Amino acid sequence: MNLPLEGTRVIELAQLIAGPYCSHQLAALGAEVIKIEPPGTGDFYRGRGGQTEHIGAGFLLYNSNKKSITLNLKSARGVEIVNRLLEKADVLVENYAAGALEGFGLGYDDLAPRFPRLVYASCKAYARTSRMARLGGLDFTVQASSGITSQTGYADRPGVRATAALVDTGTGMHLVAGVLAALLMRERTGVGQRVEVAMLDVCIPAVSPIVVAAAEGFSYQRMGNRHPSACPCNTFAAADGEMMVYCLTDHHWATLARVMERGDLADDPRCRTLAGRLKIIDEIEAAVTNWTSHKSRDELTAALIEAGIPGAPVRIPDEIAADEELEQRDVLKRVEFPNRGPVRVLGSALKLSAMGEVASARPPLLGEHTGEVLGTIGIGEAEIEELRRDRVI
Repeated sequence: MNLPLEGTRVIELAQLIAGPYCSHQLAALGAEVIKIEPPGTGDFYRGRGGQTEHIGAGFLLYNSNKKSITLNLKSARGVEIVNRLLEKADVLVENYAAGALEGFGLGYDDLAPRFPRLVYASCKAYARTSRMARLGGLDFTVQASSGITSQTGYADRPGVRATAALVDTGTGMHLVAGVLAALLMRERTGVGQRVEVAMLDVCIPAVSPIVVAAAEGFSYQRMGNRHPSACPCNTFAAADGEMMVYCLTDHHWATLARVMERGDLADDPRCRTLAGRLKIIDEIEAAVTNWTSHKSRDELTAALIEAGIPGAPVRIPDEIAADEELEQRDVLKRVEFPNRGPVRVLGSALKLSAMGEVASARPPLLGEHTGEVLGTIGIGEAEIEELRRDRVI
């Protein structure tokens, strides 16, 4: 199969989600990804969540199609081996804490003179020049610093963070775009470059409505699942769960009112404009609840599709995990894992018509490919045993 990144070697020095998700997507496009992990413990995510055989389910999701080697970067020999691997590499993906790789002599300024074709891809919580550059950051903390947390929840209680890893995965995909652009530019110039993505920066387009509101002198108030420029917009009780209904336009509302057999509301002068509906929002939402609560989510979904009104069933995690359509789309896949049986791994949301279906190799055991990969740079079995003895690998 002719994959876009076949022949591209990626060295991953990354943990948790954002960096590994970037290299996961590069692997899905055909790159060879070599994941370098600390001996003994590996990627921090290996031991998180419901784990069996020292493999957390989260690690499994984000690390299929990769090779794992162990290297102790606190040893001079480990750093030397990284440098030898970089001689044949195209991309380095890293999300270590600010200054960590520089401390090992593996920062961009250290490597660029030696490997001028290298694309050095970094994602951090905050930009190198930010006043918060050395503040530890994860998805949830960046939700706080970006204003996302202050927007979510209800007006009468503190804001809440989204449990979905939207910042991590969004950062990973931004980094993918930067890597692909840098590789394309290298085709023209022959020179690599640094690609940087800050998690905070990724969030700003997403929070642009509150940025605009603040610039125009408005104070944002948390509204739960309501929306300041759509009414009705909320989650409503259904006979078997909850349903999101989102009337973006006046036409959506008028159509919904007639679907609900509430022509009186469709014709009510108070309801003809968004401003008018917002004034009687409790009355409108009560009418919608009276309609939704007697129907299943499937019935409501069919009715909204027929009427051309935005909405969706509020699905619980178990439903998403069991969704056969996601497997048909190769968004979630099942692969066999040693001593574990079938496990779930991520596919890719990127669909290129010339690629066809991409097979998924299972996530690697810790250090599974150390001998294979080190052999490609001339390190033989005897030396590998010596490195193990010295705790370099």
